[in-house]
Amino acid sequence: MTTAFDVRRAARKVRFALWVAAALLALAPVGGCGARSDDGQTLTAEAKQDLMTRWNAVADGVVVPSGFGGDFVFTWTAFDQFPHPTYKGGSQEAYQAFVEILIAFYEKGDNFDFLTANKCFSIKLSYVFPSGQDGLGTSFAKLTEEFSQSDWFLAETRAKLAAFSARIRAAQ
Repeated sequence: MTTAFDVRRAARKVRFALWVAAALLALAPVGGCGARSDDGQTLTAEAKQDLMTRWNAVADGVVVPSGFGGDFVFTWTAFDQFPHPTYKGGSQEAYQAFVEILIAFYEKGDNFDFLTANKCFSIKLSYVFPSGQDGLGTSFAKLTEEFSQSDWFLAETRAKLAAFSARIRAAQ
């Protein structure tokens, strides 16, 4: 029994295999946990852990009453669970506590230099729900700029944030 080679059939199979491979690549997460900056740089697992450790060094112990039993804390325990104030009650008190942490984070030790060296200002900060839905997509640069213009904060706080925002733009 001889088998004839059908070029058209083989070409269809190759096209189908390429289509499947392209679809799988498009659906694959980029950079491990998906921490990717606007310029395409991906943080290593070690850099992600270092970033969270640095954040937690200033956030540890900051507590905001939830208003319905229990308290909200701002520790960052999983990279895809950034402790944005929206998910900490969303109150003005929660946002104020968050902004104080953000400023202290930038000011502490070599954190700003670390963020610059690792291009962390544009890293996507996410809050992924158990369902898998991403409820937050922001960055340190966006947060700093937006909060520097918010009338929820004192003029002195906005001025500090505006100064950091200018430094961030210069560092990028």
